[in-house]
Amino acid sequence: MYNLTEKEEKEHLHAVIKKLLKAIEEIANAIQNYNRKIIETKKYMWENSAQLDLAERAANRVIAYDETVQGEEALKTKEKLKRMMVSPYFGRIDFHPEDASEDTEEENVYIGISAFTDKRNGNVLIYDWRAPISSMFYDFENGKAWYHAPAGIISGIISMKRQYKIKDSNLEYMIESGLNIDDEILQQELSHNV
Repeated sequence: MYNLTEKEEKEHLHAVIKKLLKAIEEIANAIQNYNRKIIETKKYMWENSAQLDLAERAANRVIAYDETVQGEEALKTKEKLKRMMVSPYFGRIDFHPEDASEDTEEENVYIGISAFTDKRNGNVLIYDWRAPISSMFYDFENGKAWYHAPAGIISGIISMKRQYKIKDSNLEYMIESGLNIDDEILQQELSHNV
């Protein structure tokens, strides 16, 4: 993919925010379903306690427990997604693996505090900063790069590296640089020169 302009980066951010909102809505619905199932199971157990044998009681307790655990995990996921809404990612690299054909588009690897995948197509929209592929953001400048993946070492070329300042779901500035710049004042100054 080609390098995105600031306007296109803002549009990309808006699209990611929209998908995060959709994911939050879906998980909120799932949480309501878990809650409903727990209430129904407990109500059934209460109303039928005299007729249930020990095996049926144990099975219903397991069902209620499983729904509770899944609901708690869904709540954690919902909170993570809500935190991501504020600042979904902070960096990006454009990477073209060596073993890919020349006509294969390079991958835009957006890096954030947590991973986020588009459920509809399985595409990773944001990689967790601890993911193997994300290590290239910290370890390499533009040019040859590699990372350790479960399948082995993946080598290729980083053609672009960007850092972002996103606050309250808005792109404040971006810096295109082969270096990882941690100084926020320097980031702001450099962003005016992009």
